[in-house]
Amino acid sequence: MKATFLGHGLGKGDKFNVGKQIAISLTDNKYDIFNGFVAFAAVSGVSTILKSLKSASLNYSQVRFFIGVDNMGTSKEALELLLKENIETYIYHDKKEYVTYHPKLYIFEGTRFTRIIIGSSNLTNSGIITNIEASVQIDFRTKTDKQGEKLLYEIKSNFSELFNLSSNKISRLSSELIEKLVNDNLIYSQRKLGNTLKENKNNDGENTEETDSVNLTDFDINSGFEQDETEPKQRKVNFTEREYEVFEEFLKRYIVHIKNESPSGVVSNNTDDRELYNWYRRMTDYFRNDELPDEIFDRLLGVDFPFGEGKERSRLIKWNIKFDQLKAYKDKIDPNSEFTHVPQFKDKLNNFYQLGTWCATQKQRRKGNYPPEWTEYEEEKMNSINFLWDVTNIGSRPKDDDWMDNLADLEVYYSNTDNYKSVPQQTTKIGKWLNDQMTLKLKGSRGKVKKFLSPIREEMLGDLLLRNGVEWEWEKQKHRESVQETIKFWKEIEIFDNQAPSNVTETQKELIKAYREKVSQLRHRSKKWHNEKNKWKLEILDQAGFPYPKPNETVNEQ
Repeated sequence: MKATFLGHGLGKGDKFNVGKQIAISLTDNKYDIFNGFVAFAAVSGVSTILKSLKSASLNYSQVRFFIGVDNMGTSKEALELLLKENIETYIYHDKKEYVTYHPKLYIFEGTRFTRIIIGSSNLTNSGIITNIEASVQIDFRTKTDKQGEKLLYEIKSNFSELFNLSSNKISRLSSELIEKLVNDNLIYSQRKLGNTLKENKNNDGENTEETDSVNLTDFDINSGFEQDETEPKQRKVNFTEREYEVFEEFLKRYIVHIKNESPSGVVSNNTDDRELYNWYRRMTDYFRNDELPDEIFDRLLGVDFPFGEGKERSRLIKWNIKFDQLKAYKDKIDPNSEFTHVPQFKDKLNNFYQLGTWCATQKQRRKGNYPPEWTEYEEEKMNSINFLWDVTNIGSRPKDDDWMDNLADLEVYYSNTDNYKSVPQQTTKIGKWLNDQMTLKLKGSRGKVKKFLSPIREEMLGDLLLRNGVEWEWEKQKHRESVQETIKFWKEIEIFDNQAPSNVTETQKELIKAYREKVSQLRHRSKKWHNEKNKWKLEILDQAGFPYPKPNETVNEQ
């Protein structure tokens, strides 16, 4: 990583000038992605780098600005010029009066090199040329400079809602938006434009009073310095001629190896190809000792060689397997939900217990509570499926997510062994929810178009109920088991009545008395079962040979 101070405005010369560095970076083929975050923009600032912006828009895969409109620091004409030149631009505005969008950050990304310019310079004539400003330019090799990659990750994490365009405080620049910003008194109109490109001094948004205009002086914007191709220190290269001769052969073998055996790119000590393993170790050592020639480095980088990151690659492969499981869960459980959310289930027998635990771990890693350090790659992947990091931060819960949380609550209920073969009372939230699910399964919803419990929900909830001794027709189950239990009492009575009285204890007599009471109650209840709704109960009695009264028959007690 190389850091260079950029300053101007104190009459010390303008070699290290922010405007020059932005301009030359936009025309540098080492980069292909640009993102600029500025609080204020004026037409002079845009015009100064416009030629370079046009070049980048043709050659880069992405050129974007995120510009603020607080304190009337941005001009209408600057936005109109960006719109005219088709520069992808987003306006950031927070309606809270005490919040000011105030960054000055320019990021250039490429496959080999990355440049970050951060400091005090807005996209205005005064910001990039005449003001006394202070910025730092940071250059590093993409992928292989860990400190640089860490810095870029932290920046992207902080501005993640802008990078992924998910923030509700940004709007894509359009003619209609410019008109609205004017009507809302958020941007100003520069009083005089033309060949002299005059602008108000208050364009940096720090002074709300109009003052005299300033002229844009002649300025050589194209005299900045490029990023160094190599580290400033002289390399000691011990890469031999023999290494050059065998490189192509080993590179082909390496490509076959990672395709068939090791997607992580690591050649392990357990491989049968010992020559390939030794070559892999030599390339790693050359890189670690800063002895790898640039052309060899580029070739290895082109096949995604894991420079000192073998373990991390292996970890990410395993992480991606879990991520694919998460996507499959989303597609199967709640394909129509806006968010992806997996509760942390309590029941270890739940098919998604491990996935819920994994998701909870990712949340903690993202907060910095668990190792390893959260990466930009993981952040982008999770955001690509709209993973719900914090359910408390949204106004209303997705219905599918709510359903899964209720299922998790029911698991908590059944984690108490005293609740086996029971259901929560309907006066409780989870009890009412369970009753509703049972009704959807058995009868469907109310209304002209009936909706029933989806097959996947039926499978998940049914599995939990089955493991806890509960059937879908819970009321019918209670009646059936009650009848079956009483039939057992009746059979016990029959055995007792055939015993000699001398062999009966007082305890047995009390027990049989209680059994007779229950059998009597069953006979009385059965008189009301001679109908279509309850005939299944009589079938149970018939199968057991239990004597029950026929219609209009008087019950005779034993």
